[in-house]
Amino acid sequence: MPIHTGRLLLSSQNPFLAPDASFLAAALTEAGFLGIPLAGRKGAFALGDQFLQLVTFAGCSVQVELYPNSDSPFCHIRIVGPFELPVFQSGRNTRPPRCPNCRTPLRDWKRALAAWDGSQPEPIACTTCGEAGPPWTYDWKEKAGFGRLFIQVEEVFPGEAVPTPGLMDLLADSSSGEWRYFYIQDA
Repeated sequence: MPIHTGRLLLSSQNPFLAPDASFLAAALTEAGFLGIPLAGRKGAFALGDQFLQLVTFAGCSVQVELYPNSDSPFCHIRIVGPFELPVFQSGRNTRPPRCPNCRTPLRDWKRALAAWDGSQPEPIACTTCGEAGPPWTYDWKEKAGFGRLFIQVEEVFPGEAVPTPGLMDLLADSSSGEWRYFYIQDA
């Protein structure tokens, strides 16, 4: 099995906000971000005709398979959720987050999140400055995130696909809240 290229994830900045997936899909389809639903893949869509205007690709030799070609990975979009409680998304590229106050890396982040069930967590205290807050207030450097609903752009290498301000505005207008993005690679 080939190694997972990666995915771009978009989620609400408020991890407890659960936008209506049907309404969001309709708005993203009308804007040309989403194309037709992919048969046999729940919540998955082909790229819309305006996808490349709403997501910018950077790099010297970006290789993105835009169309299905046998069983090879290809770029497509999934809407995942909403979940009952916030979910933490991380991958093999996730690194220790930094304290929002003193910027010290939280080295034991895996232990701190191990028992978290999605409900309001106990604040995590920085071992250097003592500042305590929920895990989503830490700086994950776009390598992990929290939410109840995610838009996943599959099969893009971390950092090579960036949502445009227009896409971020569309998401905010369609859900009554600001959005953020991050990248993960499966283990």
